[in-house]
Amino acid sequence: MKPTYYNALWHNCQTCHIHYMSEQPHIRAYLCDDCWNKLPHFTVKAPKKEVTLDTPMSDWPMVWIALYTTGCMVLIGIIGYYLWLK
Repeated sequence: MKPTYYNALWHNCQTCHIHYMSEQPHIRAYLCDDCWNKLPHFTVKAPKKEVTLDTPMSDWPMVWIALYTTGCMVLIGIIGYYLWLK
């Protein structure tokens, strides 16, 4: 039985310019192990929001929406009264 041999794939590190061996250097952006470990690795965890049918209006209660709509209608009525009847 023959021993298993690997092809030596030497690459040049992009930051420290030493030679290192890797079969897939593009996974670590052509960086050696030491330079790769020096980089800060951040993970972004987005908050998961439940999707419901009333998602756009979920921040405002219906009473506030009704009062806001009523107030706008009263103001439009007052403006219309002064423009057309006076």
